[in-house]
Amino acid sequence: MIRRFLLTVEILILSLFILGGSYAIPQTAAARTPEFSWTDNRTIAHALGGFAGREYLNCREGFLDMYRRGVRLFELDLSKTSDGVWVCRHNWNEPMGQWNGKEKKVLTEKQFKESKIYGKYTPMTLEDFFLLLKDYPDAFVMIDSKQYSLRNYQRTLEDYYEYVETARAVGAEDVLNQIIPEIYSQAMFAGTAMIYTFPSYIYSLWQEYSEEDLEEIASFCHEKGIGAATIYWKYWSEEAEQIFENLGIRLYVYTVNDRNQARGYLSEGAEGICTDFLTGEDLW
Repeated sequence: MIRRFLLTVEILILSLFILGGSYAIPQTAAARTPEFSWTDNRTIAHALGGFAGREYLNCREGFLDMYRRGVRLFELDLSKTSDGVWVCRHNWNEPMGQWNGKEKKVLTEKQFKESKIYGKYTPMTLEDFFLLLKDYPDAFVMIDSKQYSLRNYQRTLEDYYEYVETARAVGAEDVLNQIIPEIYSQAMFAGTAMIYTFPSYIYSLWQEYSEEDLEEIASFCHEKGIGAATIYWKYWSEEAEQIFENLGIRLYVYTVNDRNQARGYLSEGAEGICTDFLTGEDLW
């Protein structure tokens, strides 16, 4: 059933590309969150925010701590358990205290929820997180699907369809108005926009690009109203920043945890950073 729906979506997307139409379809969730603005956010809490010196937690405590410290824009990693449940986890490569040994292991939902991260922190399924997010309507969350290749285009659509259905299944459809897809290609934007009208998008510059490629991406973002892009710190340059600034696209650098380095990027023109520990106050 899902694949039939997604095939229909793909046909519509192709038609819209040919006709040059808009991608968005009406959403049904009630508007209950503030209007999203990139200018309100200079920091993005990586993996929901680090806690007690730990990174990549994607845990309840990290989110609540960064929220308490004034952060309102977060990035979330999602992975599937062995029994097909979406959970807040970067990947299954590292045990992070949830199993013995150092080898890769994919847990079941039950195993994941019963094993504290590093023995202390609360693991969350996507359902858990959506229910938590309902209590924080002014928080916005970027979802990193990690589907970099166009070959994974079909999977991207399936994933986002499941995210939307997960929110609806637990009575948390309103939180979809707080979700910002992190996209890696033009096709990914078209696909996700057909599934739901999200409040904004961010284009991830996850590899090294030529100047011509950057100009094409910036033009695409400008044309489609994508107000921000994020660039890996190794590929940051003032020239890249200028290409996006010329078209009014805000460029964030990731992942930056050193206060002086963060200030350095901002002095060179970056609009903000993705970070595990820093907040907006640290950038002044």
